[in-house]
Amino acid sequence: MIASIFLEPNKRPYDDHNAYCLFFQNGTCIKCADRCPIGARSKNGHDKLTCQKYVSMTRKYVIKNYGFEGYGCGLCQTDVPCESEIPEELRS
Repeated sequence: MIASIFLEPNKRPYDDHNAYCLFFQNGTCIKCADRCPIGARSKNGHDKLTCQKYVSMTRKYVIKNYGFEGYGCGLCQTDVPCESEIPEELRS
């Protein structure tokens, strides 16, 4: 064991997981959907079942082609305005 401490969670300045999404706030972005290789992201939101099927498929591909257990995608979360910060258009 490295440490046994309790850390108080940070308060989040939002109430909704779409609070920093430009599409859901003002309709100006849908880049995450454009980046999704399986079409699990759309103007209707995130189809988690379709996403899960794709992620499961990548697990088998990685094992077969690279010889280790790993999986994932995350393309919808990269190279998008909300990737690492609140988009400038939504900052108060």
